[in-house]
Amino acid sequence: MMALLTSHAFPQTNNAATDETLRQAADKLNFYVGTTIQGRMWNRDPEYKPVLAKEFNAAVSIVFQGITQPQRGRFNWDPMDEAMSFAKQNKIKLMGHCLVYKNAVAAPWLNFNNGTCGGWSSKDLDDILKEQIQAVVHHGGDSYYAWEVVNEPTEPHHNGCWSRVLGDDEYMVKAFQYAREAAKPDALLVLNDTFGQGGIDHARAEEFWALVKRLEAAGAPIDAVGTEMHWEMPQLRPTYLDEFKEFLANARKAGVKVHITEMDVYQGPSSSSEAFAKQKEVYYNIVHACVLDSNCIGFMTWGIADRYTWLRNRDWNTYPDAKPVLFDDEYKRKPAYDGVLQALKEGR
Repeated sequence: MMALLTSHAFPQTNNAATDETLRQAADKLNFYVGTTIQGRMWNRDPEYKPVLAKEFNAAVSIVFQGITQPQRGRFNWDPMDEAMSFAKQNKIKLMGHCLVYKNAVAAPWLNFNNGTCGGWSSKDLDDILKEQIQAVVHHGGDSYYAWEVVNEPTEPHHNGCWSRVLGDDEYMVKAFQYAREAAKPDALLVLNDTFGQGGIDHARAEEFWALVKRLEAAGAPIDAVGTEMHWEMPQLRPTYLDEFKEFLANARKAGVKVHITEMDVYQGPSSSSEAFAKQKEVYYNIVHACVLDSNCIGFMTWGIADRYTWLRNRDWNTYPDAKPVLFDDEYKRKPAYDGVLQALKEGR
């Protein structure tokens, strides 16, 4: 597999010798380059916030219902306020992740995990959905340039209770409409999904685009689609770049923008220089393709440094050796960083 991923070679440069940051290169393009705000980590690690502020012009702010409304009718704005304050001080724009997602991140008081979805009627749950979305979006205001309204809708069972009670497509249409009523006019409303660890799986993508078409026809004001790229080098298909370009083309046909919302690339069991060169190549190719398409507006890594990657401590199939993002455990720039920077510097 490794040998098959060399067809899209990129110019050899020494970005480590320059002082230009990702943010500086992206700002010239009016392009978003960002990473996640991992609340507990950024408050206990003195290097986290300075690196985020220096290198990124955007950040993912977690706004799960279980965080923002832990008790019915009582909102906890502290995490959002902290993110908004940091963003204002450092001229960073935020993406809200996410307004509707799986049962596990819904507020505990909904009792979504009891087998009957809490026994809520469709009217009551509709009222809760509207109140939650509009309260969060109103509170975020101008600090948020985008909201992931619904996350991973084609992942089986992920949005189970919202779907079971309100309807498979209906809950999404309502969510987008409620978000549009509350959001600033220029805020982007995003439908985000995941398409596998080996690239953008064709069958999953076809299902997703059919969903977009149905939702738009039903009145959902979708401005952009997000694609996750939690990729693993041992599984990565040699066609991954062509798959992404097809995704970009389909977005244009659907009349929506594209945002890479969650990217990390597991290097595989090897930590050799070759493995990290391949990782760099993947990052370069994807960001380069995105930048060249004016309809592709931004790129986010899922985690700021390798030490905090979710791949090392998730609930399944952990990779203790995972080094999937742009900075290593000590916040040093990796080859992957140089690949992204080069793609940004080459511009549109």
